[in-house]
Amino acid sequence: MSDCPDEAEGSVSASPVKNRPEKEWFSQVRLVSLLTMLSRLLGLARDVGMAALFGNGPLLDAFTLAFRLPNMSRRLFGEGALTAAFLPEYVKELKKDPVKANRLASAVLCLLLLILSLIVLLGELGVYALSKGNVLGESGHLILSMTAWLLPYIILICLSAQFTAILHSTGHFAIPALVPVLLNSVWIFAIWVVIPGTTDQQTQIGIVIGAILLGGLGQLFLPWWSLHRQGFRIQRSCAEQLPQALRVFRLMIPVVIGLSVTQLNSLCDGTLAWWYSQPEQGEWIATGTASALYYGQRLYQFPLGVFGIALGTVLFARLAHHAEDGQRDLISQDVTDGLRLMLTIGCPATVGLVLLATPLADCLLRHGQFDLHDARQTAATIAAYGTAIWAFLGISIVQRVFYAIGDTQTPLRIGLVSVGLNLGLNFLLMNLMGGVGLAYATALSAACQFFALLVYLRFKIELRFTSEMLRFLGKILLASSLMGLACWGIVHSFDAQPTGWLRLLRLALPVFCSVAVYWILLKLMRVRELDYIVGLRKSLDHTL
Repeated sequence: MSDCPDEAEGSVSASPVKNRPEKEWFSQVRLVSLLTMLSRLLGLARDVGMAALFGNGPLLDAFTLAFRLPNMSRRLFGEGALTAAFLPEYVKELKKDPVKANRLASAVLCLLLLILSLIVLLGELGVYALSKGNVLGESGHLILSMTAWLLPYIILICLSAQFTAILHSTGHFAIPALVPVLLNSVWIFAIWVVIPGTTDQQTQIGIVIGAILLGGLGQLFLPWWSLHRQGFRIQRSCAEQLPQALRVFRLMIPVVIGLSVTQLNSLCDGTLAWWYSQPEQGEWIATGTASALYYGQRLYQFPLGVFGIALGTVLFARLAHHAEDGQRDLISQDVTDGLRLMLTIGCPATVGLVLLATPLADCLLRHGQFDLHDARQTAATIAAYGTAIWAFLGISIVQRVFYAIGDTQTPLRIGLVSVGLNLGLNFLLMNLMGGVGLAYATALSAACQFFALLVYLRFKIELRFTSEMLRFLGKILLASSLMGLACWGIVHSFDAQPTGWLRLLRLALPVFCSVAVYWILLKLMRVRELDYIVGLRKSLDHTL
């Protein structure tokens, strides 16, 4: 037994998410969105610093590729797979016996630490073997060295994700949303304070890697500290919960694959871009394409992170409770509301990012070593990825519905088909369009994945796609189109290559005017979702 008294024997105070009024539920979405926006803004500042330091060159190409594996682990575990598999099981136990629930959490933590340690050890051995065998040539040594140093971050961020999953299940979302803020803060401190004292780029990259590992320690400590204050303790007597913990991991495998589709597609994009830009392969893709793809992904994920991940996180906790209680009518309403809100944000975000790709890259990234050519190269990938923001948002919502109702196989099968489709489109569009074709391949495969998920979901639950829903979609598309015309006109009123403060104005003015035009149009069309998202309206009209 634990040394703690019964009150603190892993007994986390549960806040019944299912019983929270709708206003409080979406206030959580807004809170997580604001905190996620803070994290993304800090992430943008760090990317600006990285671009200014290294430019779109071989060194940054190597770093972005080496960072993809631990970064993919963060997105999979920190933003989805572990929570999707663990939360329903934990909620079941929490309703019956909080002590057993937290013994389950302790068992999952212990197994997770063991599995991750083995994965990292095997990864380090694999890196060593590749390095000794010179499989990737001279250009691959740098990537392998960076990967070896970054692999331990996987342990830190995945354990942190387990702690945040427990916090989500009890209705606490603020601390988990602050976790990525820590990494970005430490990273920015390294870029803007520590690195200016050095001139060697290899040393500078080493400082960045050290900052990532230090930030990972902070990401692990923050949610643990929050749970500790609530009374959670890791239980020594958790052996009886090991079978259930193993069930969580069995459930997690298809969830990991299902949620990793976008990350796997991005990994394929970056790997192909790096490989075919090497001299040994004829350099038929321009050097810097891997970095351009990385920055394009970072910028399209801004609206996805600020709203999509926030809505998916809070919505999934609510769905898990409704599924556990068998309230399928409420599940259907949750999905309908989620899709309406997704369209309200996703459609204008798609239009805006496509039209503002060049001003974004020019204003935010064109500094220091990141020149005009790099900015144009990155702008093309931003626009390509931006065409599918609505699909990425939709996937993040619909997948979690399947997991909440206990279906992990359907998203897995559709996801695997999407990966295969993306790989085929990669080679086709790469030959036709060059490096930017890799981004368009990911966008097309995401659109197909979303529609396939939606079609199969209709066989699982009742979805209310009525004539009112079609009218709602028409209003959103019309408002987004008119907003796009206004944005296009303002952008093209500036010189093609503005200088100084005009670069900032060419970005800020169309953003401000586009938001204003879109808001006014929704008001005139009596669409209330945007008011609801920002807190000006207390509830949605459930008429669709």
